[in-house]
Amino acid sequence: YGIGTADLAVEVAKLSLEDRRRFTLVAVADAVVSIVTTERLSEVNRVGLRSALELLELTRRRERLGTGTKLDVVRAEQDVALARATLVSGDESLRRAREALGAALGLKGEVGVPQEFSLNGIATELGSQCTQTRTDQRADVRAARGELELAERGLTDAKLAFAPYAEVSSTLGAETYFGGAAPAGGVGGVGDAGDATRSGWSWSIRAVLTVPIWDGGARYGDLRINRAVVEQQRARLGAVERSAELESTQAVRSVEVAEQARAVAEQSRDLARETARLTQVAYEAGTVTSFDLVESSRRQRQAEIDLAVREFEVVKAKISALLASASCK
Repeated sequence: YGIGTADLAVEVAKLSLEDRRRFTLVAVADAVVSIVTTERLSEVNRVGLRSALELLELTRRRERLGTGTKLDVVRAEQDVALARATLVSGDESLRRAREALGAALGLKGEVGVPQEFSLNGIATELGSQCTQTRTDQRADVRAARGELELAERGLTDAKLAFAPYAEVSSTLGAETYFGGAAPAGGVGGVGDAGDATRSGWSWSIRAVLTVPIWDGGARYGDLRINRAVVEQQRARLGAVERSAELESTQAVRSVEVAEQARAVAEQSRDLARETARLTQVAYEAGTVTSFDLVESSRRQRQAEIDLAVREFEVVKAKISALLASASCK
């Protein structure tokens, strides 16, 4: 019985390791997606800064020609300063994302991804290392189920402490006497007093039956403790099962939500891009102010950033849905 309990404990430890491996893969995949996302955002920020500088040059040229005002130039300069601040913040986010990947891999410093890296390769690699399974067969659920069984076996051990138990022991001995007299009559009926060497054998067997009566209440206390542990593990198993089911459901739904958000962001980006183009044409014609021009340019940059974020959120959601009910051995 004790060997079976030990084997079960080993199996639970293996399941816990499998679940930790799944969490590690999730952390590494999230870090990689974050790096690719922030690299894309840094690129968008640089394009936005370039557009802001071109807008500043346009307003300065209009001022020199007498069709613009100093206020137009100041507004354009403010837009450039904002674009530079966004670029600096994005570069710092990229460095932190690379440091997070290094920490997830157990390395010091920044760890980047190759330029030719494809996010589609993440799903392929995860699919080769993990297999899809039912939610109730996920490693953490099976580990919680094993811990409940261990607790029940511990309760059985506590109950067995009340049962009588027997101990049986046996001893086999051999004796040899050299150059001396053996005990009277010889040992084991071998030899006589004139022999130089005498030997003999002895064998004994003992059986003890122990009936526990009273030990100060230690066994009763141990019984109550193990019953409480069983109830705790049963409640924990229910919580783990509900959490796994909820996580799997939300992960699958998040893919659809992320794709819808990406479609909306793409539509908003297209509208913002067209608005910025028409505003610039109207500004050159003198029908709108520099405020409208700067505002439309800012909204276009923000729409580009939102679209980039939504695109990578779709990839992240697909990875989460893949690992939500996966077994990674």
